[in-house]
Amino acid sequence: MKRNLRNYFLTGLAVILPGAATVWILWKLFGFIDGFAGRMLAYVTPYKIPGLGVLVTLVLILLVGLFATNVIGRSLLALWERIVFQIPFVSMIYRTAKEIVETFGENRKQVFRQVVLVRFPRPESWAVGFIVGEAGEVVKNRTGQELVKVLVPHVPLPMSGFLLFIPKEELLYLDIPVEDGLRLIVSTGIIEPNSVLKRAIGERER
Repeated sequence: MKRNLRNYFLTGLAVILPGAATVWILWKLFGFIDGFAGRMLAYVTPYKIPGLGVLVTLVLILLVGLFATNVIGRSLLALWERIVFQIPFVSMIYRTAKEIVETFGENRKQVFRQVVLVRFPRPESWAVGFIVGEAGEVVKNRTGQELVKVLVPHVPLPMSGFLLFIPKEELLYLDIPVEDGLRLIVSTGIIEPNSVLKRAIGERER
């Protein structure tokens, strides 16, 4: 009886927690955007309409994007960037934010291309990494090797970690989708494609 109750309880948690966490995060994000834009709208209208701030923000982003794609908008944007790039600290923040947005834009290739295993942080251990591209000419010329860029992410935040330049032959390529690799990182190893990982390491050791 106790075992059944325990199983029911754990199953209930497994069902409720992911949904509750998703709703909570979306609700907080909605409240932040709506509250920020709503305070700006308070100068225009005395009425507080839930969701109006989010709607106005989305419309504003679309209008700015539309304006920035025509000839006049591109010219003004180029002028704005020349001014921003003259300011030391501000230029670093602006350039970094712009590169991140462009990296994840629809017109760019998928950021994480392949899930791999790499010996890190020492030769006796393996870490999960993601190939993010080929090494540039500066690195190639300096090392004299064909290297790839591998991000070994921090757990459970896959967008931060260690950027390694590694020869292709030193990598173990995992036959799993990038999504599965991300789940492995975000879940701190709880959701693990065991058979694929063990097979890849076994083939390398033979």
